[in-house]
Amino acid sequence: MVFKDSWLCEALRLKETQWGQLDDRAACLRAAREPTAAQQIAARANLLGETTGVTLALGRVQSGLWVALIVVLAIALAAGGSVASAALGTGLYPVNVVSAIVVLLGLNLFSLTVWLMSLILGVGSGGWLAQGWQWLVRKLATGPEVALAGQAWWSLWQQAGGLRWVLSSVTHASWLVASLAMLAVLYFTLSIRHFGFAWETTLLSADSFVTFTQLLGAVPKWFGFAIPDSEMVRASGHLSTNSVQAQELWASWLMGAVACYGAMPRVVLLLVSLAMLARALPRTQPDLPSPCYQALLGKMQSAALLPEGLQPVVVEPVDSSSRKDAKTATPAMITGIELESAWPPLGLGGAIVHTVMIDSRDTRKIALGHVAQLNPQRLVIACDARHTPDRGTLRLIAELSSYAGKTLVWLQPAGAAEGPNEADGRIPVWKNQLHTALEVEVLVTPLLAPVSEWLGRSDD
Repeated sequence: MVFKDSWLCEALRLKETQWGQLDDRAACLRAAREPTAAQQIAARANLLGETTGVTLALGRVQSGLWVALIVVLAIALAAGGSVASAALGTGLYPVNVVSAIVVLLGLNLFSLTVWLMSLILGVGSGGWLAQGWQWLVRKLATGPEVALAGQAWWSLWQQAGGLRWVLSSVTHASWLVASLAMLAVLYFTLSIRHFGFAWETTLLSADSFVTFTQLLGAVPKWFGFAIPDSEMVRASGHLSTNSVQAQELWASWLMGAVACYGAMPRVVLLLVSLAMLARALPRTQPDLPSPCYQALLGKMQSAALLPEGLQPVVVEPVDSSSRKDAKTATPAMITGIELESAWPPLGLGGAIVHTVMIDSRDTRKIALGHVAQLNPQRLVIACDARHTPDRGTLRLIAELSSYAGKTLVWLQPAGAAEGPNEADGRIPVWKNQLHTALEVEVLVTPLLAPVSEWLGRSDD
């Protein structure tokens, strides 16, 4: 099952837990035809998601996740560039290398330390950047359905043990973007403007800065960044001896430190977080042994079974060779709702499949299951035009027609005792209700011949 199906299942589970059971009879009938339990749960979720608007809500949440991420990354990009500009200053005065490195790396390294401690201690939620992204996503998820879909997204990752890594991925991606912005601004600014570099102290000796520079420059040196030697570090305490070569070495040292201690750790940790997310992804599958899903599977199994002692009457095709591609063609079918006439209609023909008359809960279940199983290309629903169409009848017609390629509602206007006059006043009501709520064809006739002709038409 793909992640979106799992997400949809979780959203529907939360919806039914919080708002009550959904009317899923038609969805269960369709889903019961799937070969495995996971596919049945996914099929039911997809059908209900379309009819309840949950699928649309998932799309809005997905868009909100990306929009919020873009906003956070844009803020990180702007912040990183601003920090680099602030660290270099205006150029009127030499850049204090110690102050610059603290400005460029201080908050990043502090955030990294807090993240590592939260990982070790098993507390926290990925850092303040991830919390900001999470807050923004929830602000964008407006409306009950959308909020529910967002809740399901967080819940799914939480249950799979991947929420920490989702938030960590956002945190490391944001700091990586900020560090790359720093490097870009540093490189561009140092390329087009002249800066001097120096260190200043009142209490510390020059050797302290030599040690600090050499230690911080050890890793960048492995990657080809040039760093000032001890004599040049000592000389940089005096502005008059800050040569062009020293300026180039200090600039390289500064950029190397940002690259190796700011960007590289975030690249590694982002890859680790994404790998942990990939590892957690299989655990986002619905927990089929749970009571919730076992109850749904039981409902779908019972929906696929007919009540004991009641079996649909099926008329087998008389001449299968007369039908085009009889092995794969979907049969034409006919069913009836609360008719007082004989059933099935006399002269129906051997190539047309019919169900039981729908006049009770059991026969309704039989007919729905039969139509759902065969998925007819053409379906006729015979109704007594003397009866006023109520919501239950319209809902039943909608469920039956959802399994067919084309549906014809056959209104039988004349009754055995009352004659056609009683039905004449209700036929416009039937047509108005059917045309307003459903996409079905309507035929008013007491004769079977036009109905058989419609059933025999080819859709090719």
